[in-house]
Amino acid sequence: MVIFLTGGTGFIGKRFIKLALQNGHFIFAVSRKKKNNKKKLKWLRGEINDDWSKFLRQSNIIVHLAAKGVRELKSENSYEVINFNVRKSFDLISLAIKNNCKKFIIASTSSEYANNGISKNKLSKKSKRSFSSIYSLSKIVFTDIIEHISKKTNSKFRIMRIFPTFGIGENKKRLFPTIRRLAKSGKNMNIKNPNEVRDFTDVNYVAKVLLDSCNFNTKKKFEIFHVSSNNTMSVLEFSKKIWKKYQAKGQLKYSKKIKRVERHISHAKSNWKLKYEK
Repeated sequence: MVIFLTGGTGFIGKRFIKLALQNGHFIFAVSRKKKNNKKKLKWLRGEINDDWSKFLRQSNIIVHLAAKGVRELKSENSYEVINFNVRKSFDLISLAIKNNCKKFIIASTSSEYANNGISKNKLSKKSKRSFSSIYSLSKIVFTDIIEHISKKTNSKFRIMRIFPTFGIGENKKRLFPTIRRLAKSGKNMNIKNPNEVRDFTDVNYVAKVLLDSCNFNTKKKFEIFHVSSNNTMSVLEFSKKIWKKYQAKGQLKYSKKIKRVERHISHAKSNWKLKYEK
């Protein structure tokens, strides 16, 4: 399989490339910076909406992981988020369709759901959506655009809503890298939201799901799936697990008065199931 990939330099994208190459696939990967090619991996330097017609015509599937706004951005950067996640992404999809591309995997997020994923019930594909940030708004808008495009073309699209993901290489300001760093340094850690319950999904599992979803064996033109291992636990439970793994000597400090909140918990029926999963 020849894969045209965006977001290959990102946290999830790096794992996806490694796994895809291990499985014998060829990848064209877009990057703003110059990168060294490898066997079966050709880096294309430029923007995602440059004219990649030559390479799109050779590709069997488009895997669009690139996005702006996952990290906190200042309000003046709002235009950049919308411009990249909607306009430039639309340009890429339109160009791919013109070059006879028929299959698309498009990464989205559980942040599409109302209250940024906070819900008393597990989230299903039909749960109410509502934006809580410019980033989540951009992903909602683009999902709706893709659904509209699917009705007008012969191409097939899968929106993969990725739930909270952790692992080595994650942004250092996020939860897992913070726990890991403080655990290894012997320092204490203050947990601000100990009773927030989430689905914690390892980045390697996410990469497996995304690659597995590239195998289209359906006649459906538009589908939505959750990407979650349903490894549900509180932030405190997750922190203790990582704390123990690295044999931390410091202390985990937190308030016992903070109420329980369920956030970004997927309903199992909405998840993409790997072939070996029951």
